[in-house]
Amino acid sequence: MVSLSNQVKNKKFLLLILIMVCAYARAEEVVDDDTKTTGGLWTEIGATKVLPYNLSVGLDAGFRTNEWFDEASRYDVGASLSWKASKHWKLGVGYTFLMKHYPYELVHRTEYKYRADGATENTDFEQFMGAPKYTDAGGTTYTYRGYNDEMRGTEAHWRAKHRISVDGAYTYKFWKLLRVTLRERYQMTLEPAKEVQRQRDGIKYREPSYDGSGNVTDYDEQEAYSETVTKEKSSKTLHTLRSRLTFELDKKGWDFTPYVYAELFNDLASSFHADKVRASAGVEYNISKAHRLQLGYVFNHENDDDGDQNIHAISIGYKFKF
Repeated sequence: MVSLSNQVKNKKFLLLILIMVCAYARAEEVVDDDTKTTGGLWTEIGATKVLPYNLSVGLDAGFRTNEWFDEASRYDVGASLSWKASKHWKLGVGYTFLMKHYPYELVHRTEYKYRADGATENTDFEQFMGAPKYTDAGGTTYTYRGYNDEMRGTEAHWRAKHRISVDGAYTYKFWKLLRVTLRERYQMTLEPAKEVQRQRDGIKYREPSYDGSGNVTDYDEQEAYSETVTKEKSSKTLHTLRSRLTFELDKKGWDFTPYVYAELFNDLASSFHADKVRASAGVEYNISKAHRLQLGYVFNHENDDDGDQNIHAISIGYKFKF
């Protein structure tokens, strides 16, 4: 007869497996074939001080590269406080200051111009995307007045971010070998306003001439331009729920701890839209009781304010605990 204790263990195990399957199903919805693919190196170094009452404080710093290891993409420093509430539960809070690099961005935009029929010459143009004739939902007809054809190049720049996080993790060990951890983390990221330089090159077409059938035959005015402007990227606050499921092989007497994990980043301001998915596999090695090394591979897909790309990264870390 299966004991009540074993039944509870089995239910917990099945629940964790179900969460993992759901996470991978959500991941398939996020990743597509049209994103940029690149590679990089993610490094991290950290120190943890164990305190009384099952508390510990930590300091860490990280550095990342992108564009196949050719370009620095991020560096960060952070501090954290954690509490081991019980054998299975661990709670924590943290703050991270990071600098994120945004590469040069070139965008081609075509903006069509319309004006309501019968309007005076001083009437401002109404802007719509569409064909030379446009009628809105209210029945007003607009006449095509030309368009702007423009290339906008935003210079590469660094942008600061302040991040506060609160998390809770539940860990359970099966057969004295497999350690499974489910961690939920809420993070709030503040991005202060930032001024960037933008180069605009284009041609403005105005006042088209029409033939008897209503087709555009010519333009009365044509103006090319090239200018550099200062564009302010407004400040914003991001609210994210990060759900991570980790599997580790951890047996007493082993110096090596292999691991795999999957993590989803859900945008709380957009109805839990999964704008980032991350998966990793690697191994941690205990040099001694106080020193630990980590080496792994990370797949990171992001389609958020950081860009739309797939990143294949080598992950290297060092931890010191005292």
